[in-house]
Amino acid sequence: MITVEKLFGNIFNVVAITPDRLLLFAKDHLARLTKGNGSGKFTAEIAILTPLIAVLEEDVSTVDTTLNLQSGQTDEVDILALNFAHTMSNLEGVVANSLGGKGSIGFKEFYPHGLTEYNQINRKTAPLLTTRVFKAATKYATALGIPVTNQLKAFQASYDTKRDAQTTSIADLSSIRTDRGDTETNVQIALVQSLHLVGTLFPTEVVTCSGFFNFNLLYTVGHRKHVLYNETLAIAGQVVVVNRSFTDNVTIIIRNTGTNADIIVWIGATSTDAPNAQAVTIKPGKAMSVVPSTLGDADSTFLLIQNASDVNTAHGQIETIG
Repeated sequence: MITVEKLFGNIFNVVAITPDRLLLFAKDHLARLTKGNGSGKFTAEIAILTPLIAVLEEDVSTVDTTLNLQSGQTDEVDILALNFAHTMSNLEGVVANSLGGKGSIGFKEFYPHGLTEYNQINRKTAPLLTTRVFKAATKYATALGIPVTNQLKAFQASYDTKRDAQTTSIADLSSIRTDRGDTETNVQIALVQSLHLVGTLFPTEVVTCSGFFNFNLLYTVGHRKHVLYNETLAIAGQVVVVNRSFTDNVTIIIRNTGTNADIIVWIGATSTDAPNAQAVTIKPGKAMSVVPSTLGDADSTFLLIQNASDVNTAHGQIETIG
């Protein structure tokens, strides 16, 4: 059924279209517009899409980095809690001997419920338990001695510091996702505008219009073949990723998975061809989605990758779809 929403609404505002898939689709579409812009008919649309895509790419990358940071900080908080529980178990006898036995008032201030609550420590109980131990260690510092006192007191500040850092990352991630939502909407609207522009330039020409949009990139599609190639490149090294025929029905996604070296990708006529004028350079941590004709002659079959660094090894991932 034809609906007004499908004709004139934001068809990209769908839960199943994730930000990273929207980004790949948008970059692929931009590459197709650029390739078909010989007469300049897409110049204005390219100027609109280019900065919006750059912002979305930065947002997607930032969220990924923040998630990794948050995960690491969560691990640090959990490890500290486990170390705290382990220390309280190891020092139970020391505290008892220093304060007059397990029946003494001082010992009970450290272990009112024995070791159980320390062994079952979690993020909710950790602030209470580390504060309790800090106060008790301060109170009985003379009997415990300086090394044990300092060891016990240190947990409160360490836990608070690591937990504050984790909380800040959570807040940062929430803010980033809110901002990213606005960025996604802007990209979606620009893509809708581009969709209507292409339709206006080529009315009823379904095949021609479809050539500017690879909608398969927006969803997981089972019938199109996806192949991943992971390459580790020696200093200034060059390898053949794959030797096969290409058409612009194929999408090539290039990811620089390294940290210290650019990679160069192109399609050549032989396995030893040097980078051509159409070769693309990808910075560390960045990705690009292109059609084969962007990288070389349509009759060439060798997809090549080269390490642009004379100092560091490089890592790249190439995904072919179709």
